[in-house]
Formats: sequence, structure tokens, C-alpha cells
Amino acid sequence: MTDDGISKEDKALFRQAMKMVTPLHSKGEIAQSATKTASPARETTPVLPQQEPVARPAISLSSYYHEEVQPQTILSYASHGIPAKRFRELKAGQIRWQARLDLHGLTIETARETLPGFIVQQYEKAHRCVLIIHGKGSHHGEPPILKNLVNHWLRQIPVVLAFHSAQPRDGGTGALYVLLKRRRDNSRFID
Repeated sequence: MTDDGISKEDKALFRQAMKMVTPLHSKGEIAQSATKTASPARETTPVLPQQEPVARPAISLSSYYHEEVQPQTILSYASHGIPAKRFRELKAGQIRWQARLDLHGLTIETARETLPGFIVQQYEKAHRCVLIIHGKGSHHGEPPILKNLVNHWLRQIPVVLAFHSAQPRDGGTGALYVLLKRRRDNSRFID
């Protein structure tokens, strides 16, 4: 037995087994553990100061979408009853956005966790228009997955009235202006 509690025979067996293994060469970077992938969403999501506990209903967003869009596709959605003039202003980028969320480069799960919380938080702050950056996907001819999902997810969030692809100055077809319902009085998020 050696000082570290491992026998000489075991060490010899280990060295023999590792003979054909080549070590990975690190560039001074520390690899992130795969188990920590969910925590950045919590760190990057802005936090509202809590005056009282807020009971937010869980918004469950599905991953299924049936209308596939391409990187340059202009996304456009208006819920029933939105005034045409207001929607034209949104499309033209004439409604000043008050907050933005950059989902570009996030995993699908992180984006799915982050988006509804951000939208509800902006609604609770009485913000009416936000900018969501989803990116245009890969440049290998594949459809943009995150763009397709955001197009589908926003339609599932009750406080979203409308959205439209942004003007080039704000990201063009890689971003969306999102119009939120008006928050009445001191009401909290309701479904």
C-alpha cells in the first residue's frame, strides 16, 4: 500500500489502462457542468422587487408548431379586436419599446423558461411594448428553430395582444416588437 491508500498493483493497472488515452488540451477555459444549464435563465431574468407575494399562474408553452417559418419571414400576429391603427404603429416601429429580451443563442428549454416570465414581468411593470430578439437561426439552410418557437409561444401568453417583426434598426426579421395588454389599476397578472 502507498501513502494515498492505493496499492502498487492498482496503480500499475491504472497506468496500463490509460496508456492509449491522450489528454485533452485545455485553453485555460473551465468547462461548465451540464447540470448547471438551467441556472443562467434564473440569473439573466430580471427580478421584480416584491411588495407582496405574487401568485403567477404557470404558463405552459408547447414545443409544437405547425407553420414553419424561414429566417427572412416577417412574423405578424394580432389578437382579435386590436385597432388597425395601433397594429400599423407596432409594425412601423412607432411604439417605443420599453424593455428587451435577447433569446438568441439560448437553448430551447432556457428560452421557454425565460420568455413567459419576462413578458409577465413587463406587463406587471405596465410596459406596453417590448423587443424580443430570437435571431434568424443557422446559416446552413435549416429552418430557425427558436424563431419558429417564439412565433408559437407568444400566441400562448394571455397578455400578448400583438407582435410583428422589428424594423432593421431593431433587428429586422431576427427580432419582434411585442404589444402587451394594458395593465388596469393595480391588478396582477390574470389568465
